[in-house]
Amino acid sequence: MNKFSKKWESKGKRLRNKGLHGRGDSLGGGSSSPPKSGGDTTANFLPNSNSYPKLTPMHQKFLIFFVSFILVSCSTGASYQKPENAKATKQWGVVEVKETVKSMSHSLSVYYKTEMKTGFLEWRKLQNSTSEHIDTKLITNEILNQLTKDKIPFVDTSVREDATKEMAFGKTGMVSSDSRLAVGKFKSPSHQIKGEINEVVNFESGTKIQYITVTLFLVSLETNQIVWSEQTNFLKKSRVEGYGF
Repeated sequence: MNKFSKKWESKGKRLRNKGLHGRGDSLGGGSSSPPKSGGDTTANFLPNSNSYPKLTPMHQKFLIFFVSFILVSCSTGASYQKPENAKATKQWGVVEVKETVKSMSHSLSVYYKTEMKTGFLEWRKLQNSTSEHIDTKLITNEILNQLTKDKIPFVDTSVREDATKEMAFGKTGMVSSDSRLAVGKFKSPSHQIKGEINEVVNFESGTKIQYITVTLFLVSLETNQIVWSEQTNFLKKSRVEGYGF
């Protein structure tokens, strides 16, 4: 081996050795010597825990509230239960509807079967005279549904106009004989049901006292006589929000 080859071989060894120690420089923060025994080579990469601000109790409470809010918002938030197990609320709700339907339908069904025995009934509008939003159609539909199950006959005179048009069209000869509407079979109501929801509201020491009455009447169209009436009453007490602040 000549002088020139030996020179380049020696220079190559020095470069390789320097490269190995250079890795220690980048890890050790500028020193070419290996880390001391027992030292943590990752210590220089982790942030100092003392550099983070400590959370105050108020910040901790806010963080807990924020996380809880996110969890609740992401949940479905819906569940079902039997209407019979519903609890009373500050506003008109399921409890009032179910109690009204139960008492009214039972009382009217007994009266029809024991006193009237014949005739057709028709619903008129149930008027809401309270300060609350009450879907009166929901109440009348449930009462009608229950009475129909009890075989109490009802008629709906609002369909007469449509029925009359169908009868007239049937006379043109364009309707098959087996589906043509017959003339002279309308049923007239002998009685009408009407009613009203009223309330009396008082406030006493931050408590709302609300007395609600639901009254139904059965009126004879032939004599204009009120032959039956029934009432369902509710006395509700609820705390007024914000009272005392």
